[in-house]
Amino acid sequence: MRRALPLLLLACSQPPTTGGAGEPAPATASSVVVAEASPAPAAAASGDRDFTVPSEKFSDAQRNFEAAKKALLDGYYDPSITEEDLYRAAVAGMLERVDGKMHKWNRLLSPPELAELRSDLMGEIVGIGVKIELDPATGYIDVRGTVPGSPAEQAGIAPPDKIVTVNGKLYKGLGLHSAVADIRGKAGEPVTLSILRGDKLVSVRVVRGKVVFDQVRGSIVGDGVGLVEIPGFNSKTPGALGDVLTDLSAKGARALVVDLRDNQGGSFDDAVAAAGEMVPAGSTVVVLRKRGTSQPITAKTAPIGHDVPVAVLVDNDTASSAELLTAALQELRHATVVGSHTQGKWTVQTIDDLSNGYAIKYTLGVFTSPSGRSFEGTGLLPDVEVDQSADARDRARLDQDPVKRLADDAPLRTAIAVLARGTP
Repeated sequence: MRRALPLLLLACSQPPTTGGAGEPAPATASSVVVAEASPAPAAAASGDRDFTVPSEKFSDAQRNFEAAKKALLDGYYDPSITEEDLYRAAVAGMLERVDGKMHKWNRLLSPPELAELRSDLMGEIVGIGVKIELDPATGYIDVRGTVPGSPAEQAGIAPPDKIVTVNGKLYKGLGLHSAVADIRGKAGEPVTLSILRGDKLVSVRVVRGKVVFDQVRGSIVGDGVGLVEIPGFNSKTPGALGDVLTDLSAKGARALVVDLRDNQGGSFDDAVAAAGEMVPAGSTVVVLRKRGTSQPITAKTAPIGHDVPVAVLVDNDTASSAELLTAALQELRHATVVGSHTQGKWTVQTIDDLSNGYAIKYTLGVFTSPSGRSFEGTGLLPDVEVDQSADARDRARLDQDPVKRLADDAPLRTAIAVLARGTP
């Protein structure tokens, strides 16, 4: 399945750390802990490779490493390969190969990739605010949606538009992130997109600007049912969720549907804080297991609207931190889970900055539900199964008319019916 990517990416990166007397400091753990499912592009591209880790003993390790490095420096066919290239490759390979099960998540992040990830976790960047997929066969970039209020939406870009060129550049044979790099830029600078709209090719000039993405949204649907849509978890999510829940409570919502479809996770800490807005204060939201220790993490805030019934919408793209919240609501609020089975990514990664501007992202631990359940590799099964394609889901979300939205969104319609009955 191709994954829609929000094209929003330009961020502030944490500067390299230096020690005393101007000497480089050792790698230091950053404050970023992530539980997100989308692998970085290099990892995704290598998904079909064999990452089985050999079990045979690798004795005299340092000496043999140096021998391999010397052999490549002396005999590799490309004389431009440098010692720096080999050290970079060695660190990248060490992360990918140390644990075959985690090769999609453990990786070396270049300075631009680190900046991109940090911007995602901040929830605010400079871009045009369009969600896209690249069709590798044609090189066309499919528009999957836009961020409300973004430059892309204001320019009239919407599904099923196809971006053919960016500033005249074609993308057949190139990766999605090549297009991302060309479309993003500085605030106030324009980018010209050639767009296939129906049978016509049109030129659209968009001025880049600040975009707040993965915004929590709330609305009243059905008969007094509040709908809370959480696209992802970043630093803005807990506060925004609290505001939405307060607003829905003031509007008299007698039940809640929490929509976590297509939510692939994000910041682990912010997901836990978001859960604190909805589960009993002091209750265990999640249990984090790392290096032989088990750490229950509890809710720190009093919940809003704690006495209303809850249903949770999930699908095959619901992953990681979103699965964490699903399980917490199921166990602590007796929420009914509606949709299709989740992705099954129940691991947590951390990011350590290196002194040269790179960073390493590696698996810090695994997590379980409050009662100790884990769905790593399998996914959480819904209480009520309702399948819907990603295209149908995205079309339904574009419906401005609440009546038409319910008619087109079978899982949402089912969740409302479940809440009305009071049982799964």
